[in-house]
Amino acid sequence: MNKTHWKKLTNPNYLGAYAFDDGKDMVLTVVSVGNELVTGDGGRKEECTICHFAENVKPLILNKTNMKAIQKALGTPYIEEWAGRKIQIYADPNVKFGKEITGGVRVRNYAPPTQKILCQSCGGEIQPRGKSTAQQIAAYTSQKYGQALCAACATRAAAKLQEAPNENVDE
Repeated sequence: MNKTHWKKLTNPNYLGAYAFDDGKDMVLTVVSVGNELVTGDGGRKEECTICHFAENVKPLILNKTNMKAIQKALGTPYIEEWAGRKIQIYADPNVKFGKEITGGVRVRNYAPPTQKILCQSCGGEIQPRGKSTAQQIAAYTSQKYGQALCAACATRAAAKLQEAPNENVDE
């Protein structure tokens, strides 16, 4: 039977350890990281570093421990380079807040395992290219050509599109 943590009912604005069902990790895609004004308990306002995700989850307040873990996992200290990349987070019951052990959200200090994305034309694996991830290439080619394509198949599809208008021209 699934149980409901009481904090889920209070609808806090940020992700907390209570949000993890059955203690399972979450793999999330970073959209942006930056400083924002956060209103805490009792109306106290504080500027915090906030991480927003592409998935439908609340943002996460990042502390130094989690930012160091993201840097290690993604191989860069620059928050602009974190956008579009995946991180793996989990609920750690042993996080200390002040003098209390309250539990909290932690970031794994390694990149989550990636799922291979296959070309729907040739069946080969779609590879990252330049600054684009395999996921971004698959999304772009799906929108443009109607299917996820590797670079070689996308080049062929583009050539076919260029030829097609010339074939329909009346002489």
